[in-house]
Amino acid sequence: MPTRRFVLLLPLLAAACARRGPAEPPPGPISYTHLMRLPLNVATVEIAPEGAPPAGAGRETSPSPAEAVRIMGRDRLEAVGSTGRAVFTVTSASLQRDRARLSCLLGCRLEIRSSQGARLGFVEAQASRVVTGPEAERPRAADLLLRRTMDDLNVEFEFQLRRNLKDWLMTAGPVPQGAGEVTREELPRP
Repeated sequence: MPTRRFVLLLPLLAAACARRGPAEPPPGPISYTHLMRLPLNVATVEIAPEGAPPAGAGRETSPSPAEAVRIMGRDRLEAVGSTGRAVFTVTSASLQRDRARLSCLLGCRLEIRSSQGARLGFVEAQASRVVTGPEAERPRAADLLLRRTMDDLNVEFEFQLRRNLKDWLMTAGPVPQGAGEVTREELPRP
């Protein structure tokens, strides 16, 4: 006769032994609006239109890799100053499939320019990932690879911005009451 403890542990043991399937891309479009905006001491932020990345790179995803990088720039950067401008440019954006290999390369550049157009500072960030074998051949593998590479690029971009253009980042105003408190939020079950 199984003990009560054993019976209570059975679901946990079954879950631990079960083989998990590959991760699926999160639902919904790529967005960074849930993250804190990066306030820059410039009057405007310009997201450069298409140009640098090769046309057709990443036909398997929606949005394209280049558009995903521009979405990150639009969602994360905010102009809060009175002069100058920031120009966000996609420097590389490719998603390529070669037999049982899928590779993604993303890059961006942010330049701070004076109102006369002189370059006052810049940062660059780049991220790449590769998947091979069965992981590269499963459905929606390109979407998942693009999202993972975008997450890497987002982290690298913010790191480079805070490190190399810290004088152009504005500090937030007074902290609202209750901000910074540790709270608990229930996550949805998969």
